[in-house]
Amino acid sequence: MPEDVKTGKAEGRRELVFESFDDVLADLDRLESAHAQGALRAIGNWRPGQVFDHLAKVIDASLDGFTFTAPLAIRLMSPLLRRRLLGTARPIPGGIQLRGGSVVMLPDDVSFEDGLAHLRRSIGRVTTGERMTQRSPVFGRMTHSDWVTLHLKHCALHMGFLIPG
Repeated sequence: MPEDVKTGKAEGRRELVFESFDDVLADLDRLESAHAQGALRAIGNWRPGQVFDHLAKVIDASLDGFTFTAPLAIRLMSPLLRRRLLGTARPIPGGIQLRGGSVVMLPDDVSFEDGLAHLRRSIGRVTTGERMTQRSPVFGRMTHSDWVTLHLKHCALHMGFLIPG
């Protein structure tokens, strides 16, 4: 039974901090190894492949463009949200529900292997030199560095729900 994660305080969730995409890739290796041994556990509402697919979709959109804009109320709050998410070392809080056009960022029902491969490809695009220059549907214009910070925190949030045994 999926755990209710609306508060972002799921029992047993890992508190991760990634300083670089290399840190994310190293954790993906740990998760892949645990999966191969049958020792990977997902808490929350998404299976591992879905977590990976969601993270990959957001990275891809920051490279290729988003197909939606956040609701006006969210965009009006974006300066406060931006400072909270990008201007501090604090992690992204859990329990944020996607609504409106943002539902395109919800994960597909993909296998562990397909989701993992998608995320590694997306990270590879960035680490081999592609620049994230697309407008954020929430924050508008962002620098490549801001995108990196946001993606590292986003990966830490979602991958924290995947527990290697």
